[in-house]
Amino acid sequence: MNKRTSAILLMHKHKAAMTLPELLIAAALVAVVLISIVFSYMTCLQLNELAKNSSIAVRSARTRLEQIKNTDFDDIKAQYDEVSFTPALLNGSGVSYVDDSNPDLLAVTVTVCWQQRNGRIIGEDSDLDG
Repeated sequence: MNKRTSAILLMHKHKAAMTLPELLIAAALVAVVLISIVFSYMTCLQLNELAKNSSIAVRSARTRLEQIKNTDFDDIKAQYDEVSFTPALLNGSGVSYVDDSNPDLLAVTVTVCWQQRNGRIIGEDSDLDG
């Protein structure tokens, strides 16, 4: 190998190496990407929990409405007006309200509120007492 060839090879090897600032920039970019991925994953977990708890709350409210539906018309106000219940598998409570301002028609409302693991309260009140 002559001198000219060896000088070219040495220059080529030197150009392939990364400098410290380049490594720091690459590490910062990788850190930003990883933080973004972790944040997205945590958000997805919270949304998954919210969807699961919403489904449980809707099922509990429908169950309460079915109980009310299977009760005699004259007994509904006495048995279910402002009566709370505890939904299964949910950290919260539910309440049924009966409006009898029209004697021929009862307006029944069932609400469910609960607290997520992150402390967020979903539903009608902030102290989970219905």
